[in-house]
Amino acid sequence: MKRRSVEPVYSMCVQPSFIIGTYNEDGTSNFAPITWVSATGAGSDKYMLVISMFGSKRTKLNVIRDRKFSANLVNTSMLPLMDYFGTKHKAEDDVTEPAYGEGVGEVLDVPTLDESPWVYECEVAEAVQTGESTTFFCPIRNVQMDENLICEDTFDVDLTVLDPVIYSGRYHSLGKMLGKIGDFRMRSYEETKDRKEILSKFHRNVAIMYGVLALGLLLSFIGGFMVLSNPAVLIAGVALVFGSILFGFFSGAVFCPLCGEIISRQGFGEYCKHCGGKIF
Repeated sequence: MKRRSVEPVYSMCVQPSFIIGTYNEDGTSNFAPITWVSATGAGSDKYMLVISMFGSKRTKLNVIRDRKFSANLVNTSMLPLMDYFGTKHKAEDDVTEPAYGEGVGEVLDVPTLDESPWVYECEVAEAVQTGESTTFFCPIRNVQMDENLICEDTFDVDLTVLDPVIYSGRYHSLGKMLGKIGDFRMRSYEETKDRKEILSKFHRNVAIMYGVLALGLLLSFIGGFMVLSNPAVLIAGVALVFGSILFGFFSGAVFCPLCGEIISRQGFGEYCKHCGGKIF
């Protein structure tokens, strides 16, 4: 892959989208979209949510004061809410409020959004100031997840079910789950093994093909001189020549016209297992 160097002005940071829930000083709930969200280890297989907030927005002041909040994962159906909470403070009179349900955390007293399929309830353990941004390191006190989501272990969370909105200057969604850690190492090993087996078989078949072809040509040559006395030799030679060509065609190795992977002629007329392309 060829790359080119550019100035560091492009925003290509893959960020999950959350709506942060806090209470204002008057006790009313406040929700604001935040995409500077990550996680870090907190020891003993626990995690802390890490969020950064810029400037002096009300949500940031609420987090600094109360040191707790909810982080409501935004899925694609919640994009109207994401846009609403992101623009409400700029043009409140021009924004039509979409309908949404509001709840309270089960462990912490923080406002939550009923529409979110995954909600973190967090406390602030430490805050680090960097310029006008404040980064909060927050132990996760509770997770509320969609009751239809089944997880077998810590990493068995199917994001395609949660359907999260991914932000990088624009909104994006996920395509598909590709596999687990280690799947591709084993898959690569198996594919390499398959390629070696196909090539080994191909080389063996080529040797057989050339041997039969040479024998057929020899018999054809001899039969050409003996055709009046023994035409069977010529017929046998011609049959071996054509037989060797057909053997090489149907049992050798070829390259997929779409992805270039080595495939076997045994799959001729079917689909390439690597890219799914039709093998003509």
